[in-house]
Amino acid sequence: MRIIDAHNHLLDEPGFLAGLLRTMDELEIEKTCVSGLGPLFGMKDNAAVRAAFEAHPDRIVGAVFIRPGVDGPEAVRRGFEAGFRMVKVTVPRGPYDDPAFLPIWARALEYDMPVLFHTGTVAPMAQGRGERISSWAMHPMRIEPITREFPALKVLIAHLGVVWNHDAADLARMRPNVYVDLTGEPDGWRVRADRDGMDTWLWWPGAFRRVVFGTDVHYTKMKTILDQDLARMDRLGVGPETRERVLGGNIAEMLGI
Repeated sequence: MRIIDAHNHLLDEPGFLAGLLRTMDELEIEKTCVSGLGPLFGMKDNAAVRAAFEAHPDRIVGAVFIRPGVDGPEAVRRGFEAGFRMVKVTVPRGPYDDPAFLPIWARALEYDMPVLFHTGTVAPMAQGRGERISSWAMHPMRIEPITREFPALKVLIAHLGVVWNHDAADLARMRPNVYVDLTGEPDGWRVRADRDGMDTWLWWPGAFRRVVFGTDVHYTKMKTILDQDLARMDRLGVGPETRERVLGGNIAEMLGI
């Protein structure tokens, strides 16, 4: 079964890329979509991500990090021309639905680049004093006006909203261009969600067809995330065709690969 990790990062630590590729081999993950959020998150930057996917074009898909309010639509254009195939956004300088950011989403649509939106509480390596970081600006429903303005934009909501699970899930239910991922630390929000039942939010028939597999953890924890996700789908009776879409089909379709 084809497995593509739609949400991962390039951490700033020695040997990280080699460790990631080795883990991908061990877990039979075909490709991983990687972004670098820079020093604020203890990660490499876009330039390092570009070097990674240029060195391993069959394994690494580049997601260009765009920080709305700092970066504009030209950063999307430069990313696309450099070979990036996704856009990753987080810690905007205003709410995602700020009209000033509309040109960013328009440019992503122009280049047919899926946009991975961080949603929910955020945990940078530093406190981010003076960076104007607000988790409230990244509420899933901040994305709704974007999906209405650009109904063909391919949207992926990260972490099922973390604390706003119902809102993230319902947006995916109501908007045909919206998908969610269930990424996060093994001992983070997923523990609460699985305790309560992930189908509490993904409750409607075919809901898991709107889910995209991703890990968003250090490569040493990727097996745990994959094992947990497979066990959850077993527990909830997710069928083989939907499982294939979750594990690779949905993101492959979004990326056109």
